[in-house]
Parts: sequence; structure tokens; C-alpha cells
Amino acid sequence: MRWKIWAIEVRAPFLVLPLVLSILGTSLSVFQGFPFHGLNFFAFTVILLLLHITVNTLNEYYDHLLGIDYHTQRTMFNGGSGLLQEGTVKPMDTFIVAMACFAIALMLCVYLLFDVGMLLLPIFLLGMVFALFYTQLFARNMMGELSAGLGLGFLPVLGAFMVQAQTWDASILVLATMSGLLTFNLLLLNQFPDQKADREGGRRNLVLFLGEERSAILYSALTFGSYGVLISAVLVGLLPWPVLLGALTLPLAYRASLAAMQFGVSPVTFVEGQGANVKMILFTQILASVGLIISIMHGSIV
Repeated sequence: MRWKIWAIEVRAPFLVLPLVLSILGTSLSVFQGFPFHGLNFFAFTVILLLLHITVNTLNEYYDHLLGIDYHTQRTMFNGGSGLLQEGTVKPMDTFIVAMACFAIALMLCVYLLFDVGMLLLPIFLLGMVFALFYTQLFARNMMGELSAGLGLGFLPVLGAFMVQAQTWDASILVLATMSGLLTFNLLLLNQFPDQKADREGGRRNLVLFLGEERSAILYSALTFGSYGVLISAVLVGLLPWPVLLGALTLPLAYRASLAAMQFGVSPVTFVEGQGANVKMILFTQILASVGLIISIMHGSIV
């Protein structure tokens, strides 16, 4: 069926991430006592989903035009869907879907700017620039990982908090930093298998610049550093202790880091490490959200 093809094209399984990010930022705002605005939550979550689809489909479109996805070692985590190369989906159709999603996201942003306030404008502007120009600009100029960490990690969590609270503080900045580091690493690890295709396609990224060994060290440092951010925030009182449930994913972090360190030894093991990386990123933030919800419920009980 056609919808199944488009689910593959927009990388539907990975659209769980923007939902998780929205819940995380919203949970912190409710924990801090700000009223929950359901319509704002829905609108902002849809914006995140649409911009994520924009990134994914534009990446497919431009990597097809540049010939990158003809030479990748395709897995479920990297290398594109392969649908454009097979001719199953037309490149222009993919571009139209990307622009349609971007246009709808833009209209929802305008709504939230009028409803919440212009304090959201910097977040929306940056997020849209990252979504629209990731492949053709940032990924080709050593800024792909940074734009992913900010646009698909830090800014979504911060924005989800601000559409509820209409302000920000140190606690949300810390929580958003953790999310930004994790999303930065999501892209970093998935670049390992695509080095040859990326180099020939004109991309410039950290794996190509640093090499596999130093990139693996950076990946591991940032992965465990994200837990350090979470734990430190609890120790200094910025976040409640139940958010430490997020640290239960440390075994997954170890598996993913080991796969990065041993890249090239076993392709199967590396793909398993990529899977552990995705699970770690999602469940760390899901469990942190559960911790915040537990804290909210505890406060309502006492």
C-alpha cells in the first residue's frame, strides 16, 4: 500500500523521538507547577513531527541528487531508505512532501507565536533553519552534528517547556543539554558506515575529520557525559531524584560505545550497537519523563 511506502520514506519509526522530546520538556514544566495547555502541547508536538519529516525527506532528496545514497552501506539506521534509487518514489514527490510539512509547521509556529508570545521566535527560527538546510548546508560544512543536536534535541525540549511555562530557567537548560548531546551522538554514530559515500558526495562531518578512533572516543565521552549532566542536575537540586531512572539505560550506552570503538571488526555487531544507541537515546528520556511524572504525582499526593 502507498501509505506503507511513505512511512518508510519519512522514516516513521524514528518519529518517536520528537514525541519523546515534547513529553520531556512538558513534564518538567508541569512538575514546576505551570498549568498544562493541551492545545499548545499538541501544536508544538505536531511542529516537531513535521520538521523531523522535513529533515528526513529533504535528506533523502538531496542525497539522491548528489549520488550519496547510491553508494551507502544501507541499514535501518543509515544510508537512506533506497526508495528513490529503486524508483519506487519520485524525487520531486519527496521534495513536495518536505515542503508541505514545512509549510504546515510554519503556520502552527505562527499560531503559537500569537498565543504564547514572541519569546518563542528564536527557537522557531533556528529550528526551521536547521530543518530546511541541514543536508545542503550544515552537513557539508562540519555543522551537521551540531545542527542535529540543537534542532532535533536541545531546542525541542526547551520549546516544549516554554510553550507551557512561557519562560525558561536553569533546570530546563540542563535537561535540554542532555537531550542535545544524545541527539548529537545519534547522528555521529550513524555516520561511521557512510564515510566513503559522504566523502565522495562532498559532505564534511566529524567522522571524516577526526577519523574513526577519535570519533569513537568523542561519541563515548558525550554519551556518558549526558548521564553526568543528568546526575549533576539532581545533585545540585535542579531536577528531582526520580529522573535518575534515565540512568537505567547505562548498559545500552556501554554496548553502543563498545560498537563505536570496535567499528570495522564486525558489521553485525556495529548495527546492533546502532540499535542500542537508538534505544538508549529514547529510553533515557522516556524514563526521565517517567521520573518527572512520578515527582508530579508524589507532589499531588503529599
